[in-house]
Amino acid sequence: MSKLLSSAGLLILFFSLPSFGQTTIKGVIKDKHTKQPIPAVSISFSGITGGTVSDKEGFFQIRVSKTIKGLIFSAIGYKKLHYTMSAKESPYVNIELEEASNDLDGVSIVGAKKPRYRNKNNEAVELIRNVIANRDKNRNKQDSTVVFNQYEKLNMSLNMGAAEIPTSSFLRKFPFLLKTADTLRIPGRALVPLFMRERLTMLQETKDHVDDKSVVLDEKQSRVDQGFDEDGVDEYLNHIYQHVDIYDHDISLGSQRFLSPISSLAPEFYKYFIADTIKDVKPYVVRLAFSPRSKQDQLFMGEMLIPLDGNYAVSSVTLYLNKAININWVNDFQASVEYQRDKKGQYYISKSTTAMDLGLFKGKHSLYGIRTVATFDYRIGNKGVVFPKPRLLSVRKKKEDTFNRPLALSSLELNAYKNIDSLKVSPKFKRFMSLSTLVMSGYNKQGPIDIGPVTSFYSFNNVEGTRLRLSARTNEDFSDKWLIDGGVAYGTKDKEWKHAVGVIYSFKPEGILRFPLNSITIKSSYETQIPGQDFSFIEEDNFLLSFKRGVDDKRLYTRKWSGEYVREMENHLSYRVGYRNQEFTPAGGLFFQPASGAPLVPNLQVSEFTSEFRWAPKEQFFQGKRFRRPIKNGYPVFTLRASTAVKGFLGGDYTYQNLSLNIFKRVYISPFGYSDVIVEGGMILGKVPFPLLSIHKANQTYSYQIQSYNLMNFMEFMSDRYANINIDHSLNGLVLNKIPLIKKLQLREVFSVKVLYGGISAKNRPENDPNLYKFITDKDGVQTSFALGKTPYVEGSVGLSNIFKLLRIDYVRRFTYLDHPQVAKSGIRARIHLDF
Repeated sequence: MSKLLSSAGLLILFFSLPSFGQTTIKGVIKDKHTKQPIPAVSISFSGITGGTVSDKEGFFQIRVSKTIKGLIFSAIGYKKLHYTMSAKESPYVNIELEEASNDLDGVSIVGAKKPRYRNKNNEAVELIRNVIANRDKNRNKQDSTVVFNQYEKLNMSLNMGAAEIPTSSFLRKFPFLLKTADTLRIPGRALVPLFMRERLTMLQETKDHVDDKSVVLDEKQSRVDQGFDEDGVDEYLNHIYQHVDIYDHDISLGSQRFLSPISSLAPEFYKYFIADTIKDVKPYVVRLAFSPRSKQDQLFMGEMLIPLDGNYAVSSVTLYLNKAININWVNDFQASVEYQRDKKGQYYISKSTTAMDLGLFKGKHSLYGIRTVATFDYRIGNKGVVFPKPRLLSVRKKKEDTFNRPLALSSLELNAYKNIDSLKVSPKFKRFMSLSTLVMSGYNKQGPIDIGPVTSFYSFNNVEGTRLRLSARTNEDFSDKWLIDGGVAYGTKDKEWKHAVGVIYSFKPEGILRFPLNSITIKSSYETQIPGQDFSFIEEDNFLLSFKRGVDDKRLYTRKWSGEYVREMENHLSYRVGYRNQEFTPAGGLFFQPASGAPLVPNLQVSEFTSEFRWAPKEQFFQGKRFRRPIKNGYPVFTLRASTAVKGFLGGDYTYQNLSLNIFKRVYISPFGYSDVIVEGGMILGKVPFPLLSIHKANQTYSYQIQSYNLMNFMEFMSDRYANINIDHSLNGLVLNKIPLIKKLQLREVFSVKVLYGGISAKNRPENDPNLYKFITDKDGVQTSFALGKTPYVEGSVGLSNIFKLLRIDYVRRFTYLDHPQVAKSGIRARIHLDF
């Protein structure tokens, strides 16, 4: 999905100003000496109430119905300017402000040099410390049940230069879009509305969020419905336009986190200035401006309003991003949040507006979007509240005027619905969508069948030689409750045909892969597998994985059939129970040789009952019609797996039990980046040969793999008990953003460490039991598979990410077991990685 939005070219931020009447005054505010635009300048009127704030380009626009005598301009670090308006004044003015040493509440400090900003004896910092001290008291903590309705509208438009309209090949193909283009909202730009979504939701939030409820009452969306997975688009947009609340410690923008200006750490990273005190309201309100101490840090700039009523609460805030920040695709950003006080004296968000301009290249086509969320009917307690049953609203054909919306739509938002209806019947647009779907998903839709993935049609390895594969799956046009997936493959070297087929039946009518799952799956396959890698035929393999380092000549032919029932709960607790029967036949340089010297064993068979319990509190993911991709959001994911194999049952050769626990968590350390932490442990109970031990996941490709050991060889280490920890940390450019010239590259520092402990019990070592298989050797008889000793396996890496905004390159170093044969002590690995 990220490839779609980034390759389509993405958004320019627009600041929408209310209309006061017929007279319009606009202009640009610049630094008198540097001639650079000044953002976040407060503009007020002389003699009457009202005003606005300049945008990030220093532009402002005011509409008034009264005659005004002058304007007052005030900004952080600049002298206040009183500008007198004349009767013949042009509606467009150029304002230049002079730097001031410091100006807090009318006290000026003048010296030969501009004094260094300090927190000590700073009225603005004293005020923000009071806000921070009262933050938990003022924030809406849900210590009692609250019920409210929420209306959301999200509009996306293609943003292009107005001068490009006559020569635009896109508009020539779809000329009807030109009629709805808005050329007035952003000077010099044209907005072509393409997407509109509205949703009315009833919510209940409780203490500890145990009994939270959310029911969609009504929704309407402009949809293409032509083979394009728009459910995935919805989830991606939700991930970009996330909840903004400065009462949180940090605020999410895509996968990035920004320290809130009222977090406990904020005074160490932000500067604060009292820009103005509004005295025409009771109680007085302080307009407090803030900006990063270092403009390259992932922090906001903007201003907040704080009523002087003794509560030290923020009543509204406007957030901007500095253009020097190392963040991808976002040309511009603004978020405005308004708070109201409930009956308990706590503050909840009454309205928020988030606008972004997303694009690959500044000044080129981008995608402009604005999301508005309004809360109403807010009440404490749930007495007498009846929640309706959820309905499948997304499949209903709704007329626009039947939507019960509390906020009116603009002409831009109304035209988004009209444009999509026109595009649906356009043959050119249908062809464009078909090609886009193939590029993004790897599948080509042919009626009820999706052919693909195309990335696995051709690959190669040392055992199969050239591998040719053809596969397909059914889509929602075939059935909403059944999915059939399968294909065939052939190796030119081993001259073996492989095949696989899987059938999924959903007990729910909403869709086979839609959360929460309630389905049963049956699979049958004959495939090749690298021991310990657990590749599956009907999962996507990739041509690029064919390129490997070192010796890669050991495979298993796996004949498998299985059945599994999956059930997910609304609280993101899920379980899987199933059965699988697998027959393993060694291939290439892999042999099953008993330690006694007896003849080679041609194959082994396992008859195994499996189970998995997973809990992912507050889990988020991109949910499409045909895929689900997790979003790392800072909450842990616990996965407990248990299986038992039975000897003699349907041909099983061994009895054993396998247990493992995996814990994943993304740890945000704003503003010092974040760490992805994986902790796992497992054990095998019973006597088994090496193919049934835990074969630790190695990586012999040249790609960097987060969850694999990138300098470990395939089948190098095996265990029947183990524990490991993997830490992958990104600093988000914290250091490199401060180095001249280098900061222009917007690189990000990354580093990782991976530690694996483990061992093999005496009963599972072939030297202690002649019936067990010898550990793997190479063609010269040198042992290449080992048990871990008292020393753990350790590797680490340092690298750079965000190279050309899509590439990560790591230098990887191995620190232990360097005496093993055919191992690489270090190496360079790369990974395609798209992120904000």
